[in-house]
Amino acid sequence: MLNCKLNIIWAIFAQKAALKIIWNNSAGENPLNHADGINIEYAVRLQVVKILINEAEHLIDYLSLVEIEINPSNGHVLVHEGTPEPLFSIIANNLKQPKALKVSKVSSHLLAAVNL
Repeated sequence: MLNCKLNIIWAIFAQKAALKIIWNNSAGENPLNHADGINIEYAVRLQVVKILINEAEHLIDYLSLVEIEINPSNGHVLVHEGTPEPLFSIIANNLKQPKALKVSKVSSHLLAAVNL
């Protein structure tokens, strides 16, 4: 059952992956390597899709309106103010912060994705 639900999530994710990610690197230096950045972005995208499916599945059609801001220097993730309501509130209330600073210390990219 869980595997079937994950397949549905991935199908929706692949079709509606127009979610906008904004990398806010105010510190000027990115402590993440390229692979870790991809893992974080992937995990954040997946989390947003799951939130929308669990909270209000019909809103998944508006995924392209969602903007997520990631600060790689401290790993903080937030919903950007350009995201309209009710998407902003739904995602902001359910978004969990990834453990971004631990990702660079993990040798396996598979384990890095699990840590998010």
